[in-house]
Amino acid sequence: MPESSVINIKNCSFRITANIDITTTTPHGVIVCQGGNMAGWSLYLDAQGCPTFHYNWFGHEHTSVASDAGLTNGKHQIVVAFAYDGGFGAGGDVTLFVDNKNVGSTRIDKTVPLVYSMSGETFDVGVDTGSPVGPYPHGFDCTAKILSVVLEKLDEPPAEIKQMMRDGEFRASLSTQ
Repeated sequence: MPESSVINIKNCSFRITANIDITTTTPHGVIVCQGGNMAGWSLYLDAQGCPTFHYNWFGHEHTSVASDAGLTNGKHQIVVAFAYDGGFGAGGDVTLFVDNKNVGSTRIDKTVPLVYSMSGETFDVGVDTGSPVGPYPHGFDCTAKILSVVLEKLDEPPAEIKQMMRDGEFRASLSTQ
């Protein structure tokens, strides 16, 4: 899906919840992602089946938080909770939960304030169709059954930040024509 068709979780706190069912011995692949190698985020199972959230700030800063353990067969819920500091492109704290257990947290110092991709990168479920957001191969199909993915915006940017976003998005749209 194009970026403009997906809930905008920039400049705010958010939660990503994925419910999956593991039926293979070593599950791997992208559960959900947005953007590409120039900017974006991805929730995936690494080659050892460990749930991982990766944030890519313009290809310059990469931040990941991952579970130490791979997932076993059966149904699992993976939640990414991001607590935003407030402001325009500011940072925040991200925590990864697996089956209601906190498996890791880290700090993201800066976030993408406007668009993840000017080149047509998309929002994907089950595969990263464009350039990889994170340190995994192109495509990276998810071998787990994805039961659901929910993106939730937990707060709204204040009016002055919303105006900065509108102005920036307008300028960005002009530069692509």
